[in-house]
Amino acid sequence: MVPTIIKVVSVVRKRGKTTLLECMVRELKMRGFRVAAVKHAHTGIGVLGDSGRFLKSGADVTVAVSGRMIMKCEVMRKELELEDALRVLPDDIDVVLVEGFKECPIGTPVLIINDSDELNEYLSRYGVPACVVCPSSARGSVKELLASKGLHEVPVIVKDSLSECEDVLTLFVPQESL
Repeated sequence: MVPTIIKVVSVVRKRGKTTLLECMVRELKMRGFRVAAVKHAHTGIGVLGDSGRFLKSGADVTVAVSGRMIMKCEVMRKELELEDALRVLPDDIDVVLVEGFKECPIGTPVLIINDSDELNEYLSRYGVPACVVCPSSARGSVKELLASKGLHEVPVIVKDSLSECEDVLTLFVPQESL
């Protein structure tokens, strides 16, 4: 089935297009329709802008388009996992950087902490990280805790250094890719 497409347009900005679309989304959802809202964003894309307003109004899917960028947000019927996010990535991606999903076994965990207590909690709940990034003030106690658990091989990177990003990449990304 081809969906009905309704465009709300104006010749001047700030005329109430988004407000009208929010109202239309709410009304269509009350009538039982599945609704998508598409935003032509001239000044960039963000979930907190109009796309976020459409989601809050009840849209099932929002798509924002700006120049050569496109962002899709979809409300799913189930809780999603890292695997779901990985499935929608293009095939030609070389490196996937993930924030969060500490419970998921996929990927190489780089643990960022402020002190050895946080490291101890991570070790007890999730296992051994591939490396630890911490402030220089905690480096000694972090290394001490790792050594006490026989984890001498876990690298500790100081997050105060300007090269911390490069240090992490050097550990985990093949050199020919850098």
